[in-house]
Amino acid sequence: MSHNNIFIGVDPGATGYICLLRPSTSEAYFISNSFDHPSQIFNEVKAHLQGFHCPMIMIEDVHSIFGASAKSNFQFGRNVGLIHGILGITHIGIDLVSPKLWQKEVGIKIPGPKFKGATRKKMLKQAVADTCKRLYPAVNIYGLRGGLIDGKSDALMIAHYCYLKYK
Repeated sequence: MSHNNIFIGVDPGATGYICLLRPSTSEAYFISNSFDHPSQIFNEVKAHLQGFHCPMIMIEDVHSIFGASAKSNFQFGRNVGLIHGILGITHIGIDLVSPKLWQKEVGIKIPGPKFKGATRKKMLKQAVADTCKRLYPAVNIYGLRGGLIDGKSDALMIAHYCYLKYK
């Protein structure tokens, strides 16, 4: 693996993040998907790629949210499309990965079927955070008040999956 490789993982939701991971140094840089203007996201990505090689961008392959309103699903789809467009103009290949696949491949222990709804979701978020802490203990996936930012932890693990697949 080249020491100049960066792997990009993306949680494309409105509160998601783009993670630029440099596995050779265990450094990660996060860019929020909630900038005021799409060009800000592109400029941030481009600036952090200077002097590095990025073999692939891995974006979580997400779909509409069952039970959500048409308006919410439309906005969600718009955000996902915007992220694809912004990252597409970097001229780096884009690959998609389902949540279940990246979670399995990075070693997330998915809660069993006896856990449902919010309990399952909370357990899964904690399992992702625990894996982040184990693999990249120096990377901060928490907010200013100490709460987990699951968009960061997901993006970091998607970037790690990208590294595993394209190193």
